[in-house]
Amino acid sequence: MASAVALRASPRLRNLLTATTSWRRGYNFASTQYDAAFDRGGVPEAGATFCNKLRADAIAYLDQFDPKTWTNDPVTTLLRGEALTGGVLEATVDAFGSENGTVVQATPEQVDAVLEHLRSYAPPQRDNRTAVRAMEAEIFDVLGGSPWPAFLVGNQALDFKKQDGVTEIEESVQANVIEQRLSDQLLADEVAGAIVIGRAPAFVGCVSNFSNFLDLCRKVLRNLELGVPVLVLSRSNTTQHTYRWVQMLVELCPKHGLDLGMVTHLAAPLSEQKRLVAAASPASPFYFTGSRTVARSIRGAHANAMASTGGPNTLLSTRLTPEVAAAVRLSASIESSGQCTALRCAVLPCSEAEVEQIMAGVPTIDSPATALREEQFAGVFGAAPFAKVDGYTLHPEGTNVAYRHSTALPPAGLAEQWRNVYVDVASPPDGVSSPAFVASLAAWLVAQQPITVAVNDEDGGLELGRRLWEQTGQVVFTVGSLEQPALTCQARPQDGEIFGEFPPRRELALHTKYPVLVPTPTAAYNTTYVPAHLAAKGRDWQGSGLPAEAAALAAGVQSDEVRGYLRTIGEYLVDACSVNPKRGAGTERTALYGLQTPPRNGQLNYVRCGARTSLDEVAPYVFPFALTNAFDSLRISLDPDNAALKAQLDAAGLRDAAVSESGDAFAARVAAENPYNVVAPTAASEFALAGQFISLLMCVGHVKSTKPGDDEFVKAFSDSPKWLAVRK
Repeated sequence: MASAVALRASPRLRNLLTATTSWRRGYNFASTQYDAAFDRGGVPEAGATFCNKLRADAIAYLDQFDPKTWTNDPVTTLLRGEALTGGVLEATVDAFGSENGTVVQATPEQVDAVLEHLRSYAPPQRDNRTAVRAMEAEIFDVLGGSPWPAFLVGNQALDFKKQDGVTEIEESVQANVIEQRLSDQLLADEVAGAIVIGRAPAFVGCVSNFSNFLDLCRKVLRNLELGVPVLVLSRSNTTQHTYRWVQMLVELCPKHGLDLGMVTHLAAPLSEQKRLVAAASPASPFYFTGSRTVARSIRGAHANAMASTGGPNTLLSTRLTPEVAAAVRLSASIESSGQCTALRCAVLPCSEAEVEQIMAGVPTIDSPATALREEQFAGVFGAAPFAKVDGYTLHPEGTNVAYRHSTALPPAGLAEQWRNVYVDVASPPDGVSSPAFVASLAAWLVAQQPITVAVNDEDGGLELGRRLWEQTGQVVFTVGSLEQPALTCQARPQDGEIFGEFPPRRELALHTKYPVLVPTPTAAYNTTYVPAHLAAKGRDWQGSGLPAEAAALAAGVQSDEVRGYLRTIGEYLVDACSVNPKRGAGTERTALYGLQTPPRNGQLNYVRCGARTSLDEVAPYVFPFALTNAFDSLRISLDPDNAALKAQLDAAGLRDAAVSESGDAFAARVAAENPYNVVAPTAASEFALAGQFISLLMCVGHVKSTKPGDDEFVKAFSDSPKWLAVRK
């Protein structure tokens, strides 16, 4: 594999690929081995038989469920397998605020006991893959008669009111295999001495809508299997179903040989949770999926936080057809607006009366059990509370649906109104495909950063989709036609339809340490390179054969570790860009994924350097731009007192990209220019994995067509300059 990649690389870059080969490990997004992880061999085909049995089992579980169960067996703190009692007993509530059980809130002394456990516990071993994957196989053994799959789907339906927990399990058992393979690569590099996986206990703040995949599998099982202890935190609502899967794990640990000290559940008020996190090790990662407001709060209190956040998912269509209307209606009402990819904004030519028609007929569902029986995953619950927001029109059918029609795009900071179906419809007077409107929509998307964007044009009309995709930084982007429209609620990570929920790029550091991608190995976000490994790679390497600016940066840094880090980044980029984009593995749609430049919309990316910033500190941030076709979007702003760094950058051929200016002048520049990204280098106390680091600077994700085997789409999008490429 290494020789094949080297042959495809430019001859002057071959020397970059001749040292160690750990850079090829699959945990780095879009690398050669990452792509190989999507091999369908060994990935279970969870087809109709699997889904039908799971659905039937889940319905039976719901029919037999005793509502007193969650009162008689309250949520508690679980420490080393023991349920801690004696705290205050309170009611728990479901997604709609109805009481559904009880919780014993931990006393301050019990919280201290949990904290002491986190501080003193030493995992018995770092490789728990055999035990954890045996547990996982039992948990998801639908066809083998395991009770756990129906237990998971049923509890989520009861607590979150999820209408279709079956699809989550179906896709999870496939995506889990991909992420297991990536975890294998991560551990192999640690054994080889190249990296060290952080094994401070991981905090898990659960989401509700995809808890059985994002939380149970990604955040818990993938950490446990690599020797990372996990603490799951209770929630203010819908905490019953996530507690029950922790109970399940505690029951399975002794059976499969996993030490009970590895899994902890803390049931405590938010104030006590905050106290515990503040007193815990700063090395502990905190994994969170939820609102940007909460993510920002967590990140402000705990720097080592990895958050996935929401965003106003958007669908654009050049014309209103019955198929497009159905796509808008389904995308908006999926899971009663409870799926993270539910539509929030539609852009299409129509009148307010037509919006009323579009949103007519949204099914009203009386219970999750009914939704499962009828396979109705897009509807609203008739008895659910509805929060009326000023400026919106309630649909005359009386369902929990509201909309607003305007000729302009929605205002910034659009609230997502989870579990209530709200749709903003923008109908620009000059049409949705004019260059001026596309540019304004692209700017809005960059500023709001939806999770997903869908574009529907005349059949075969791909130019509009490509223009909008190139001018944005979307992780999930789908193009369809007026007859076969794209939805906002489409992404299968196991097929290479890379998924991620990012905040706006310039606000990234306020919300998360790194953007979180699926699939990736979760432990990679708290993994760093071994300094001695980097020093060995950097010693006597001068970057010869690289583009002049990149080579000058490599030659100019003083630290062998930093030089080795540049080399590692360079090896990764050369490999990932040797075939970029890469083709997704799915057959139902056609996907392309890979590394991308920042939006090609004229926005710049600034690296701001202080009076004492050194070349060693700034080089890792500049090097990826100097090596790739993103170079023209880079600017470096320096404090005027840092003449030494200015001289070094000028000597490296970066004179045109670097400017000396005061902090006030730079702030005025940012306000006037509205750059895509601004980063401020600091002295490195650790070296993040190349994939995580590059995702701070470049765009990542996938673009897909709704059609299978869409060669026209592949041709139209593959040659886009938006895909990252190594400079010749």
